[in-house]
Amino acid sequence: MNADPFDEEAIFQVARRIASPSARTAYLGQACGADAALRRRVERLLRVCEEEASFLDVPACAATTDRAAAAEAPAERIGPYRLMETIGEGGMGVVYVARQVEPVRRDVALKLIKPGMDSRAVVARFEAERQALALMDHPNIARVLDAGTTEQGRPYFVMELVRGIPITEYCDREQLSVPERLELFVLACRAVQHAHQKGVIHRDLKPSNILVTLHDGVPVPKVIDFGIAKAVGQSLTEKTIYTGFLQLVGTPLYMSPEQADLSGLDVDTRSDIYSLGVLLYELLTGTTPFDPATLRAAALDEMRRIIREEEPARPSTRLSSLGASLSTASARRKADPRRLVASLRGELDWVVMKALEKDRRRRFETANDLAADVMRYLNDQPVEACPPSPLYRFSKFARRNRPTLVAGLLVVLALLIGAGVSAWQAVRATRAERRAEARSQLARKAVDRMYTQVAEKWLSQQAKLTGLQREFLEEALAFYRQFADEQGEDLPAQLEALRARKRVAMIEEALGHDDRAEATYRAMTRELEALSARHPDDPSCGEELAWTLAQLAVVHSRHNRHRDAEDLERRSIRICETLVARAPGNRDYRYRLAVTLHNLGVTCADVGRNTEAEAAFVRAREMLTRLHEEAPDDGEVTAKLALTEDSVGRAWDRSGRHADAEAALRRSVGLYEQLLAVDRGNPGYRSGLAIGLINLNTVSSDRQQINDRDIRIIEILAKLAEEFPDRPRYRELLSISRSNHAITLKELGKLNEAKRVGGEAIATAERLAAEFPSIPDYRAMVADALDLMAVCQYEAGEVERGKQSARRAHEVWLPLMTAFPDRVDYRRKFAEFLTNEAQRRLIAADASRREPAEAVHLARRACEVNPGQELGWKWLGLAEYAAGNWDAAIRAEEKNIAIRAGDGWAFLYLVLASAHWRRGDPEKAREWYAKAASRIAAGGSLADTPPWLVDEASSLLGEAKIVEPRRPAPPGGPPKPAP
Repeated sequence: MNADPFDEEAIFQVARRIASPSARTAYLGQACGADAALRRRVERLLRVCEEEASFLDVPACAATTDRAAAAEAPAERIGPYRLMETIGEGGMGVVYVARQVEPVRRDVALKLIKPGMDSRAVVARFEAERQALALMDHPNIARVLDAGTTEQGRPYFVMELVRGIPITEYCDREQLSVPERLELFVLACRAVQHAHQKGVIHRDLKPSNILVTLHDGVPVPKVIDFGIAKAVGQSLTEKTIYTGFLQLVGTPLYMSPEQADLSGLDVDTRSDIYSLGVLLYELLTGTTPFDPATLRAAALDEMRRIIREEEPARPSTRLSSLGASLSTASARRKADPRRLVASLRGELDWVVMKALEKDRRRRFETANDLAADVMRYLNDQPVEACPPSPLYRFSKFARRNRPTLVAGLLVVLALLIGAGVSAWQAVRATRAERRAEARSQLARKAVDRMYTQVAEKWLSQQAKLTGLQREFLEEALAFYRQFADEQGEDLPAQLEALRARKRVAMIEEALGHDDRAEATYRAMTRELEALSARHPDDPSCGEELAWTLAQLAVVHSRHNRHRDAEDLERRSIRICETLVARAPGNRDYRYRLAVTLHNLGVTCADVGRNTEAEAAFVRAREMLTRLHEEAPDDGEVTAKLALTEDSVGRAWDRSGRHADAEAALRRSVGLYEQLLAVDRGNPGYRSGLAIGLINLNTVSSDRQQINDRDIRIIEILAKLAEEFPDRPRYRELLSISRSNHAITLKELGKLNEAKRVGGEAIATAERLAAEFPSIPDYRAMVADALDLMAVCQYEAGEVERGKQSARRAHEVWLPLMTAFPDRVDYRRKFAEFLTNEAQRRLIAADASRREPAEAVHLARRACEVNPGQELGWKWLGLAEYAAGNWDAAIRAEEKNIAIRAGDGWAFLYLVLASAHWRRGDPEKAREWYAKAASRIAAGGSLADTPPWLVDEASSLLGEAKIVEPRRPAPPGGPPKPAP
């Protein structure tokens, strides 16, 4: 296949837009046919353009022909400059460190046109850059020192060598604070202003083109690479520079909307203002306004649409949504995460967003204006940038989003405009005044509908909001604040204002501002208490007060302030009980009472008051059951009843009512199945079903049914984790479920499968712990999963591997115990781990008996960590016996029997029998041995008793060896932990 240069360019232009490597290879094979040279040239062009992140001069790249392959490598010396090393490569030029040897000796940066890039357009643009830099004379712009052409006619120019690193990298490396970063940014703005005054637009401002170097220890930013600069008001070269049709010039992440528009709109200096805004955004937050991966993955038209139309989140909003990486970003800025977000909120948000305006007429006019506003912020003076009006923001939001939001918000805007017109007319007529008020109420209801139909769905089904959703909530927040500030004189108007404040608090919660939400709830509580006192017969006051108290309790519970939460919940319950007594047929009152009773049960369970928790759960269940019977299609009531049945089941299991517990948990699972039959994709219902199945397994005994449920649970949670990667709760439950399944497989004798699934549980938990280092529970999950792996490895005869897994678990537990000494659940789990490891050491092999010191140490530590744990004393007794400490063994086992209120296992009796015999008391030895035999005959088990202990006891006492009577094997195993 023979191709002229146009064919070569056409093939290249098509191939570079094919994202899939396999699809691109197939296309090249078809387009180039047997012409191997053509294919090599096109592939070389593709590599060159992919390596250049700024997308410079794509058509110019495509214009390269066979001459590129024949282009010579640069000589070692160009004029008076000896080339030392390559330090950079762009779309058209290669930059070298060069040493000037005459007339002065110095190191410089020499930029030479790239081999094969000598098309007319590229030469013209290269000469433009050379002339543009020659115009500059500013301490923060790299100076041009010389220019010329090589013997082969390739142009080059020489500029000062800037030994620096990108400004963002420098700020992060030095951990500069926000004010320090802003001071460097102002210097960069001054340099760009100088270029603009010389009539030159950079058009590719980005961190790699603003380097920071040190002069006498002082950081100095230097703007480099005017390779795609565009002259304003003068010609920089006699050759023609033409920005080709449908040609993007610049780096997409930093590109202004008008650069991406390709509409023929002339690009002016305000394009650089936009790029400076992106740079400022990145300096403040550590990320660009648009996600780099999203832009890379997007097709050309979609990428242009994102740049032109989508509004980025404010810097403070973006920081708030960073999750675990917020702590890293804060550390790099020497700030506490909360204070960092607070420092950006307001004035810095306004400055950045003004620079990033899509409409260039609304941006800063000059780089100096931007720098001046930043300086005002640094000097504690009011900035000139200000937030756009709610009307302007809502109109923009409606234009750029999905049709349902557009329609809804346009309705809101129309109603608000109507309300405003009516308000103007109200000055002239009382009748018009009433109409204005009615329309204002209608507008408020429209906003309420939008929030209820759209935002509440997000909040119930997502753990992490997108930038678009967060922006919608912030827009709604502005409206509700405006409504909440209205002070009515009559009770209905006052309650309406308080309901608007309710929305304000709920949105603050959703945005992660618990402190603000709590303050709002507290203020509402005071006002509602005063209103209730003035209007004791109006149920609306009590209804709103009960809701506010319950919601404030939720905030307290989230921050482990359980005593405060309980007090608020009990106050809310008393008010709800009064309301229900006055209006027993009101479903809303009864539902609110049931929900708050359930929350009270959770609070009591969290602090270990199980009897009170059970009573609250049972009462809530009874009320919700009646509500469900009255309206079985009410999904909200059904979901709450399913959750409450689960809570009741776990409470009954803790109190020993295992059959009742299993029945309640089965009802919970059945209700979730009903909900999913109607709304199959609802993530809340799916996760609720998975949790219900997990808890049902803890009270079940049929191993095969447990195994089948485990498989279903893992399928549900794996799918949820895939669909919602930003929701760590699903991955947490997935890790727990895999551990549970590993236990089931172990009990079924499938040790290899158990180890495989246990390894998956460890991997999931470790990823969570690495992603969220500030959440200690994820590290505790890692330790639990490693402990389980050790169990499986010991049982498989892999003693050394088991010890290694246990050591890893121990290494995870120790810093947790040091950092959180008051966590009761951590002490319990750590003690269980130590006990388990002591048990494994004593059972695994005879070698453990000959070296019992480690088992003694582990068991003693377990008893110190959690003195009330009976298993710790049980295995400490055996460890002391194995070590020859007869008296210590007797004390440990007697402590265990005391904890069990006089009861004991055959295991304990055998240890006591052997220890008393060893210390010379055969009468007591035979007494304890007889108790052991009696316990086994009555149905006791020797399942976890080391065989060597049974043999040794019978041999020492000369008694018949105790053997368990043959009986059918139990269908199930021990219950697994519920999450």
